[in-house]
Amino acid sequence: MSVHDSLREAIQKKVVVGFAFNEKNYIGSPHALGETDGVAHVLIYRGEDAHQKGVAPTGQWSCLPLTGISDLKMLPSEPFHVGHPDAHDLKGLHTVEIRVA
Repeated sequence: MSVHDSLREAIQKKVVVGFAFNEKNYIGSPHALGETDGVAHVLIYRGEDAHQKGVAPTGQWSCLPLTGISDLKMLPSEPFHVGHPDAHDLKGLHTVEIRVA
């Protein structure tokens, strides 16, 4: 399955993914898939969200080109970050194909 198709499935199912980006390993919750200047990108919350009272999430929103993503795998046992990106983060995608409902 392609990176695009795997991210699409992860967004539909709200599943955390593990991946490499520019040769560094990350985990994250993908929230939207689309394009910026004709290049496919994903809006993803990179980092962990323990969903525990008093424990702040330890991540950040990123809009990453799919061309830099490799070794993508689903991590269904990890908690999905349910927060919403702010308007600044959303501007990273010029067109949106799919987003978390």
